[in-house]
Amino acid sequence: MERARPDSFTAYLEAKQRLQPSEPNAAGASPLSLLFKLAETGQMALADLQTASGMPFGAFAAAVKDLANSGYLTVSGEPGHETASLTPLGENISRLAQPARTA
Repeated sequence: MERARPDSFTAYLEAKQRLQPSEPNAAGASPLSLLFKLAETGQMALADLQTASGMPFGAFAAAVKDLANSGYLTVSGEPGHETASLTPLGENISRLAQPARTA
């Protein structure tokens, strides 16, 4: 079998496939689940939020960035000690999107 050149599209696709997680996050974590977790606590250290989410670092960082850019949360604090807090919009979204609980 002929080996792909390092600058070929095939090599890119093979590398991308190797880097993708092999199975979805078992905790079912998503950006929305981060809002739900913050709604429970009001604010949380980013390190604690990532641990609670069960998300891999890359997915977590992208989710936090997207949520902050969308106006759902704010991140404040010194690097390494940042805290995430819901904005009023984030509080509304988390409340409206929360799955209905049966009694």
